[in-house]
Amino acid sequence: MKKDADVIIVGGGMIGLSIAYWLTKKQKSVLVLEKTATLAAGSSGAGDGHIYHNTKMPGYHTNLGFTGGVMYPEILKDLGENCGYTEGSGSYLLCDNEKEYEIVAAATKKMQESGADIYMLTGEALREREPYLSKEIYAASFAPPGGKIDPFELVFAYARKAQERGATILCNAGAEEVLIENGTAVGVKTPKGAFYGDVIIDAAGSWSAYLGKTAGLYVPVRPRKGQIVVTEGCAPMIKGPVTTASNFCAKLQPELMSLFSETTKKLGHGAALEQTEAGTILIGATNEWDDFDKSNTIEAIEWLIAEACREMPALRDGHFIRSFAGLRPFTPDHLPIVGTTKYLKNYVFATGFEGGGLSLNPIIGKMVSELICGEPLSVTNEPLQPDRLVKPYGKATAEEIAQNLPKDMEAERGV
Repeated sequence: MKKDADVIIVGGGMIGLSIAYWLTKKQKSVLVLEKTATLAAGSSGAGDGHIYHNTKMPGYHTNLGFTGGVMYPEILKDLGENCGYTEGSGSYLLCDNEKEYEIVAAATKKMQESGADIYMLTGEALREREPYLSKEIYAASFAPPGGKIDPFELVFAYARKAQERGATILCNAGAEEVLIENGTAVGVKTPKGAFYGDVIIDAAGSWSAYLGKTAGLYVPVRPRKGQIVVTEGCAPMIKGPVTTASNFCAKLQPELMSLFSETTKKLGHGAALEQTEAGTILIGATNEWDDFDKSNTIEAIEWLIAEACREMPALRDGHFIRSFAGLRPFTPDHLPIVGTTKYLKNYVFATGFEGGGLSLNPIIGKMVSELICGEPLSVTNEPLQPDRLVKPYGKATAEEIAQNLPKDMEAERGV
């Protein structure tokens, strides 16, 4: 059996390519397998460019996001590309009322106590920084290290640097099966043949459940659809990315869900806004359970526009020119799955990042490279350990399998 690379990475998005970047920096030979004809075709290419620190749960998840976000200047210097990165624009979590303020302020205090650079703004202070935001917004949390980056440019910059260091990237090479010998992952079968390596990495995002099934594992990662609307180019209206606190608050206090309309509960609890370098404003995103359907709907487009105009009334005079949708890999506890599993040797997970890939990929790429190279971890992955959620496929219930492997997708081959 001829070895094709030290490490085989399944998935050509920002997580997979960040890992490739870090591994090749450490002189590991890497093969990246992507199922589509191009990189960034999944979650990485179907989202906004937000580097958010306000929206993660206080504690480990928030700290991990801050750690990843502040790594960008050094990484971009090494890549030799800016990738549309805006340093110091900050990110905002908007509170519509006093109840949301109380919840966000309490969470912000916990984040501050753990060393995070984040604080609360009154509505007046918020509008001094972002004057186009509605006068009805009660308050906001503000994280100065937050910002924006172009996910497409980032993925391809990672890819170019990894290839300069010897990595091979194969597109149209979906993983049809994880090859196993004596309880050890040894390779991956694709339409372009079988490839063998010392370590196999699942960075397949929303398709990780299918990849796991071929390895005899139940991997509870589900696709959650996010629809996004794009405006025409506008004069500068907003510096940092903003999102509403309602979704964050509902995670901390589920009883708040009763306050939302059925449409809002179905599609999400508020919209996020970000203005690109070209002046367009991205309005997103819904949070929908729709299996692998990436189509846009009139209901969602109307809801996103209404929410955006509520947050920024000046948008009522603008034009909304297009929409798109993508899938975010969701896990039951809202934390990614990163690390090794006792159920299969030489198999490493880096999946389930939902909407946090932009802030997390720098540190996750480094973390996974340290795991594989046997180095001390810069940040512990204890809360992300796969076996808190992963188990042998035969031990999954029928309901669990139905949620992760919809019947209409059972025949899909190639992850």
